[in-house]
Amino acid sequence: MRHFIVFAVGLAFAFCALVFAADKPSDVPSKVQPVKTAPIKAVKETRISFTGIVKEISNTTIMVERTVKDNVETMEFALDKAVENIKAGDRVKVSYIKKEDKNIAIKVAHDVVKKIIRKMAPAKEAKTAPTEAQPPKK
Repeated sequence: MRHFIVFAVGLAFAFCALVFAADKPSDVPSKVQPVKTAPIKAVKETRISFTGIVKEISNTTIMVERTVKDNVETMEFALDKAVENIKAGDRVKVSYIKKEDKNIAIKVAHDVVKKIIRKMAPAKEAKTAPTEAQPPKK
C-alpha cells in the first residue's frame, strides 16, 4: 500500500509540473525591437596630388604636364573654382579627385621649391703646441 501512495503522489507531482511548465501566450503584446542596421558609410574620396608644369589654363579647365618614371604625360582637370595668379609655364602642385571618370582639381597652388641650406661647420683650427727641436736621426 505504501508503494501505491508513493506512486500516486509522484504521478500527481509529474502532471502538476507539466501544467506549470506549459507556456501560455501572454495577453500583453511584447515590444518589437527595431532592427538595427549598420550605418552606411559614405564612399571616401581618394585625394591624389602631384607637381607639374601648367601647359594651358582657363576658368574651367587646366592642363598640367607631369613626369612619372621618365614618362611625360599631360593631364586635364576640371577646376572646382577659378584659380588666381597661375599662368602657363608655372610649376604647380595639384590635388585632385576622380568623380565619374573625370579628374576634378580641388586645390592648385604654386610649388615652392625648398632650398636646402647647409651650414658649413667652422674649420677647426689646429692647435699646435710648441715643439722642441729634435736632434736629427743618424
